[in-house]
Amino acid sequence: MSTDVKTDKTPARATHALIFELEYVAAKKRQLEFKAIKSAVATKGVELSSVLFSRSGMSPLSRAAVTAVLKQAGKKTDAIEKAVSAVEKEVAAFCENGAELDKGLEKLIKVTQEKGIPVIAFTALSEKNSKNLMDQLGLTDAGVELVIPDEVKDSFPRADSWLKMLKKCDKEDATLVAIVTSQTACKGGLTAGAACIAIPDEYTDFQDFSGAKMILASLSDAKPKDILDLTLRM
Repeated sequence: MSTDVKTDKTPARATHALIFELEYVAAKKRQLEFKAIKSAVATKGVELSSVLFSRSGMSPLSRAAVTAVLKQAGKKTDAIEKAVSAVEKEVAAFCENGAELDKGLEKLIKVTQEKGIPVIAFTALSEKNSKNLMDQLGLTDAGVELVIPDEVKDSFPRADSWLKMLKKCDKEDATLVAIVTSQTACKGGLTAGAACIAIPDEYTDFQDFSGAKMILASLSDAKPKDILDLTLRM
């Protein structure tokens, strides 16, 4: 006679979660984007400044980003295949072997996981680039879940993007702490009910992060315990 015991129990859904922008919080892709786009649009006669880059909207999509920069500079946006390809090549190389994990985030992930709270990275990158970046940063081995949206628009991630991502990773009802670097990501996260920690960079530090629980120059500027105590509401 079999002694196997069957059960209908399923793992409990997570009540809390930490989620962050993979390429902009864990790594410094926006700085890489600026340099790559600056080089690419120089071939179109545009001298890209940090101010022009910031005002362009800084889309995570290479084609949209190059197009927006050229429009800001009053240039034609046709025949940009070579420029877009050059940017995408730099991004791919960065994801595969050029990125380094943010030390403050590394510590925050560890403390969060020690509390039994799942950690999630979301991205606007392609599946190949995002998985390469996860591996390069050691996040796959660290047990961080990756969420790749089904659709990424020129401006990302807005509120509808957040809702779709949370549904995809089954965290719609979780108490959510979101680490973000841009106004768009912050406003979208707040609308989705997340407590946001904003980490602006040199291209987004002028943006409006009102509503964020904390605004830090670096995640290393606050202790992981203090961040979680302020936001998790456990």
